[in-house]
This record gives sequence, structure tokens and C-alpha cells, in this order.
Amino acid sequence: MKVESGRLILSPSDLVNYLESPFASWMDRYHLENRGQLKPDELSEDAQLIIETGNQHERNILGELKGSGEELREIEQDSNSIDATMKALSSRVPIVYQAKLTAGDFAGYADFIMIDEQTGKYQIWDTKLARSPKPYYAIQLCCYSEMFAEMIGEPMPEKFGIILGADADGICERVELRVEDYIHYYRH
Repeated sequence: MKVESGRLILSPSDLVNYLESPFASWMDRYHLENRGQLKPDELSEDAQLIIETGNQHERNILGELKGSGEELREIEQDSNSIDATMKALSSRVPIVYQAKLTAGDFAGYADFIMIDEQTGKYQIWDTKLARSPKPYYAIQLCCYSEMFAEMIGEPMPEKFGIILGADADGICERVELRVEDYIHYYRH
């Protein structure tokens, strides 16, 4: 959640935070709009470790994809990120990392946008440290898919995916889900 040009901009994560706790979401907004009136709790060492481990998982997947031989474009998170994202997508780059997506009151950076080899269409992929899918992952990915479709002016992708954390053998399962199975709940 942030304010840009006087407008409140939400991320897919903000949507998930609201689903988990409307009060926590309200507090996030209150803090944003009333700086200095309250002090948010600091992250615990455990929470910081989980965040760093999740970031490392994402970097590991990025490294694997870079080593795959497919063309990959990394989008810098700066004032040109929307233009760079659109340029990569219009050039049909097979893998786009940290694409900036925006539509309406939502904006965020998708972990990966990849062309599906079977359909030739883009899909949104997110990395998650968990070893099994959680329901809110689909909500986040529906939001990213909707922003993606609005930005490029095409129908929403038919599927999106999650790259889960490594199992005991070091294998990261990839779970592909149909947008149609979750989009109505997401929009509700």
C-alpha cells in the first residue's frame, strides 16, 4: 500500500492482507495516512528469516531460469519499469522477471511472466517458499493476471502458476492452476 500522485495504490499482497485481517489492513492504511501517530510492530527475527529465505528461493529460481538458455529480461524497479515491462512483453521475451503491472488502484511486480510452450501465451508465475499451495496464492495471481490483461489489452491468461519451495530432495514443484477456477471468488 502506498500513495502515488495523491492516489492510494494497492498491491496484490495488500488484498491478501485484507482477506487475512481487515483490521490489520485498516491499520496499514491508517499508518500510511497518519505518519507518526502509531508505530507498527517490528518484524521478529523469525519473520525476517522467513522473508530472506523466500527471497533466496526466488533468486535460486531466477538463477535456474537464467541457466535454461531461454531469453530472460529483468525489469529494474524504477520510474521506467512500466515502459520496460511493455517493451519486453511486446517483444515476446520468453521470461520477464519483476514485470511492473498496474491497473486501476492496483500495482505490483510479478515474480515471473513466462510464455507457455504449449499455448504460446504468457502466464504469471510466483515463487512461494511453502511446499504446498495456499488459497491466497490464487487470489494474488488472479490480481496479477487481471492487471496483465488490462495492460496488454488482451483476455486474461488461462492459467497461472506457483513455484513452490524445495522438498527434501531439493526439487521445487511447479503447480499450474486455471484462472477460471478462482477468478469469480477473487472478483467477489
